[in-house]
Amino acid sequence: MALANLKNLDKKLQDIYKDQVTATVAASVEPFVDKSDLLFEQMNFIAAYNKQLLHIA
Repeated sequence: MALANLKNLDKKLQDIYKDQVTATVAASVEPFVDKSDLLFEQMNFIAAYNKQLLHIA
């Protein structure tokens, strides 16, 4: 991937995962929900899939 496309990739990843991890949420509206484990599992799945496509592993 060209370095020029990294900013576009970052924006796409932000859009994909914008609802996955909550940051600051008012306690009266909704309690904090830590979804970092789910995000980590999804990123590992993506990495494994990419390795398979590239025939690395």
